[in-house]
Amino acid sequence: MFHNPFSGGKPEVFFGRREILQRFEIAMIDQGSDDRAFFFTGTRGSGKTAILEQLSVRAARKKRLVIDLGPEDTILQLVHELAGFEEKTDTISPQASINIFGTGGGISTGSVSKTRRIGRESLQSLLLETCERTKHGILVTVDEVQKVPIEDISSLCNAFQMASRKGHDIMLAVAGLPYAHASVTKHEGCTYLRRASHEELGLFTWEETAQAFSSVFAEIKGLKISDGFLDQLNLKSYGHPYLMQLLGYHLILRMNENSPGKSHEATEREVSDAIEIALRTYERRALQPLLEELSEAEKKYLEAMSDCLDQERLAATSDIADRIGVTQNRLSRARANLIDHGIIAVPKRGKVMFCIPYLADFVKKDIGLSNTIQVARQRRV
Repeated sequence: MFHNPFSGGKPEVFFGRREILQRFEIAMIDQGSDDRAFFFTGTRGSGKTAILEQLSVRAARKKRLVIDLGPEDTILQLVHELAGFEEKTDTISPQASINIFGTGGGISTGSVSKTRRIGRESLQSLLLETCERTKHGILVTVDEVQKVPIEDISSLCNAFQMASRKGHDIMLAVAGLPYAHASVTKHEGCTYLRRASHEELGLFTWEETAQAFSSVFAEIKGLKISDGFLDQLNLKSYGHPYLMQLLGYHLILRMNENSPGKSHEATEREVSDAIEIALRTYERRALQPLLEELSEAEKKYLEAMSDCLDQERLAATSDIADRIGVTQNRLSRARANLIDHGIIAVPKRGKVMFCIPYLADFVKKDIGLSNTIQVARQRRV
């Protein structure tokens, strides 16, 4: 069987972003670098979590203390990692002073224990203490920052601001959906992230995607795939990182099923099967959850927009309003939300475009019905 580097929740392959990674490597050495803090934004599947993991791996190799955080109880997670515990018990042994016939003395009474919870108010002191005893610096990463309460982000920024002011070797990287950057950095308590390097993660170019696929498949011993098939994968992926992973994974899976030998060249059937399965998986895991989070007004906007696309894959906002039967002003909130989430974009005045591969067609599918119901309807049960 051929090794599948695309498999698992944490695939071995990482596509592109070399320039960002190079800047991060330099920043680990240069404490004056502007890249001591990164703010990554992008739509789902754009590689935000993957690049945070790459930074973590590289920092760990340099013996940095790495703390990776999620959006749930972020500050409590960080405090626990820094302190090693969430509560602290202080034991007090009071001594009662007495005076008998002018002779001083003391009688010890029972000791008293008081337990206190280590919370947000302790973050700054804990971070400074950790910086003092850490020889090779610290990296903290926060994923899905749009879900973190703003007071937690503010506490994190204030603690990092103080640690930086004291000259400590500390780095921060956060990632979130496209609207997260503006939402977070507008708050006064988040000026530390306002100065962070903001990187918007989008689709790869044709050349970047071709190079990524070619280099990964070339490293798999005994496996061959023609340039024509690589072009098909490139075309179907649209340079979307998650789609690239799915396509690579399912192609190698198909080849492993068909060839138990030590060498094999990809066939047209294997490539077409892999593309079909990868796209179905992408719809189920990426597109459907995305639509389920949208309001009915936003879904209706996308459906009308899909019907109004021209040959350049652009839709006029006036045509969308006409199709729905309302004024453009009535659609302004739905349109703004879709833009903020990176689902659509405005390439020119009065025009909008889809930013998520295959979403234009998917919004018109009857996804509200389960597979069981769809089959039952088809067979006229």
